[in-house]
Amino acid sequence: MSNTLRIVPLGGGPGVVTSNMFVYEWGNEAVIIDCGIGFPDDKVSDDILIPDVNYLKSRGLKIHGVVLTHGHDDHMAALPHILPQIGFPPVFGSSLTAGFATDRLENFDIKHKIAVFKESDRLQLGPFTIDPVFVTHSVPDSFHLAIGTPLGMVYHGSDFKFDLTPVDGRRPNFTKMVKVAQNGVLCLLSDSLRSERPGFTQSESTLTTAIDRELRNCPGRMIFTTMSSQIHRIQQAIDVAYQHGRQVVFIGRSMERNVATAQRLGFLKLSKKQVLNSKGFSRLPDHQLLIIIAGSQGQESSSLTRYAGGVHKLLKIQPTDKVIYSTDIIPGNEQAVYQVIDQLTKQNLSVVYSDVADDLHVSGHASAGEMQLLMELINPQYLYPIGGSFRHMKRYQELALGQGYRTDQVIMPKTAQVVEFDSSGHYHLGEILAIKPVRLNQNSSYNKGYGKKKKFKGQKKASF
Repeated sequence: MSNTLRIVPLGGGPGVVTSNMFVYEWGNEAVIIDCGIGFPDDKVSDDILIPDVNYLKSRGLKIHGVVLTHGHDDHMAALPHILPQIGFPPVFGSSLTAGFATDRLENFDIKHKIAVFKESDRLQLGPFTIDPVFVTHSVPDSFHLAIGTPLGMVYHGSDFKFDLTPVDGRRPNFTKMVKVAQNGVLCLLSDSLRSERPGFTQSESTLTTAIDRELRNCPGRMIFTTMSSQIHRIQQAIDVAYQHGRQVVFIGRSMERNVATAQRLGFLKLSKKQVLNSKGFSRLPDHQLLIIIAGSQGQESSSLTRYAGGVHKLLKIQPTDKVIYSTDIIPGNEQAVYQVIDQLTKQNLSVVYSDVADDLHVSGHASAGEMQLLMELINPQYLYPIGGSFRHMKRYQELALGQGYRTDQVIMPKTAQVVEFDSSGHYHLGEILAIKPVRLNQNSSYNKGYGKKKKFKGQKKASF
């Protein structure tokens, strides 16, 4: 049996922000962390990228499980496409993450249970132990993962920020981070996306004031759009609407689905009195309505895009409508988003977006100060910046040097390059994988059938 620990980035690794999928290998045994979709550079609005798992098929690995860090599509929405190819190993996630992931699987008629694990749980997956550490992010119920390996602890610090005044009052578990560090950490993999930004990222709770301001200055319907996973932001909009005597309508499949799941699991608080059916809202005066709608990224088939184009069956443009974008634009989506904004403004609607008001969105990612604090809390032997472009990785390296780390302690691989730790605990950069992500259109009939659950001839469950 090999005494080498391999960290293999099939997505989300060096220079890659989305398509997050890491493989941890010990001998012929492995666990997978995250399984997300990505977006092509020459992006057609509804095209997505699926991680290339030919590497897994060629290695003959025994996959003990897939562990999800949080409920964003770029970390878990590739499950319907990947699980049929890798033998349907067990999948684990926090309560909300498991709920969102189950919704995605059901869209493809896949009945594969996502096991819910709590922060107090420890997973034993072959030679690996997984201890979740609660962190704040732009989607609730997010985890970092302390991964015990035969060579030592690896702290997988996926997307996070340190929000000390979160909407739900649940703060990052600094105590557990310190406890993990007490036994020594071989390597910290850390979100590096906002390493160029000094200080700390603003709290999600600061948005309430901006939403209230816009609602006070809205004579008709407010059309509010954000990412459907932004449950805390949706909660703030609901609460402000209720204070102003408005009722809420949810429009768009992804929005309605995520809201229903978050409410069922207790992550979204609203009463039946506050919410109207999407088919019955026209009976209320416009000034009593807040419409929360899917399509903040300009997706061509989304409800907001169809509303802007005048082809939505239920929602027709009214001259007093006010459209609020409470979101940041995902890189690559700029053209699609601005096309929708242009359509709306051509019709003389009031549209508020980040270039007009920069206080209607805060990032879910750590800034430089939080990254340096995580370095200090975890105190690893090595650092490995992930989830960012190469400029973010370089800036992260500079932050680490400022904290007293040496250059040789910051691992800087190339895209799709394996990192190996030998029995002495030292690392070296391994092979660069020939990865070619699969491109699909989310609305194509091929895509709908791609994730059908089926048995592969000669394939054992969770192994190749």
